[in-house]
Amino acid sequence: MENFEKVLLAYDGSEHGRIALRRTLPLLGSGEVEVHLLAVVPLTGAVAAAEGFYTESMYEAERERIENILDEGVALLKNRGVDAEGHLRAGEPAHQIAKLAEDLAVNLVVVGHQRRGVLARWWQGSVGASLLDRLSCSLLVVQAPGDDEQDVADAPAP
Repeated sequence: MENFEKVLLAYDGSEHGRIALRRTLPLLGSGEVEVHLLAVVPLTGAVAAAEGFYTESMYEAERERIENILDEGVALLKNRGVDAEGHLRAGEPAHQIAKLAEDLAVNLVVVGHQRRGVLARWWQGSVGASLLDRLSCSLLVVQAPGDDEQDVADAPAP
């Protein structure tokens, strides 16, 4: 398997995101890997605010919530011995992930995957699938197997 020197983890604070962090820990354990954690504030809130459907204070509250999720993710990694730099972006998630991956010249992007029905996938799309054509590096999509997975906070250190 390829040695990854720079890794970008997309993190949304969900159970699937936590599982993706936990499952990625063995790849990050050497201490020689530069790790970046990204959380994205969806642009839909900003657009809705501009259209008057969503107030600026509602958007700021959502941005603060996402920033707290990012801080939590960085802390979870640091507690497992992984030094990570957090990045907060606003926009369409796949675009922001691909842009930061290019800007940082990462070797690997990691995203969690949540199983959804056909209608939900059609309506919302898939970040992982959207990234396939946008990235010039490897993409690891971590699928959550079930509810019996242990949380990243309980995982052994790498």
